[in-house]
Amino acid sequence: DETATTLSNVPLDGPIRKSENASGILDNYLEIKEALVSENSDKAATSGNALAKEFASFDKASLDAVQRASYEKLVGEALEQAEHIGESKGEIDHQREHFDALSTSMMSLIAVIGSDRTLYHDYCPMYNDNKGANWLSSNEEIENPYYGSKMLTCGSMKKEIVPQ
Repeated sequence: DETATTLSNVPLDGPIRKSENASGILDNYLEIKEALVSENSDKAATSGNALAKEFASFDKASLDAVQRASYEKLVGEALEQAEHIGESKGEIDHQREHFDALSTSMMSLIAVIGSDRTLYHDYCPMYNDNKGANWLSSNEEIENPYYGSKMLTCGSMKKEIVPQ
């Protein structure tokens, strides 16, 4: 399945292009992250629904043919995860499971669509029975969306992603 992504094939090793088109997608993704950090399931659901709408209305005109094809392959999984987060109001653990998959998709999407801001690739080694989980953040300080106040600073920054 070409749409499946794993950390080993997330293409964030090269430069990420600067793109204002990504701002709506990133804003809503980061709002989900912040809602999970603060254990606000209602806000996570609202932001998940908003992210799903952003994926649907994303302007692909700035993408070349290869990028557009990659976006189409990757956005299906991300859209599904955002919708699940939106539908799971009151079920924060379930939202966190979907955020894990959404974050993996987002890392690949950012490599395709670019970013309008510096991001940080963070990692928690303990989530999901010590299998670990990744997420993107807009600040250097670790604020773990998988454990919230229970283990707010669990994790480490793996990479600073600076669009060029």
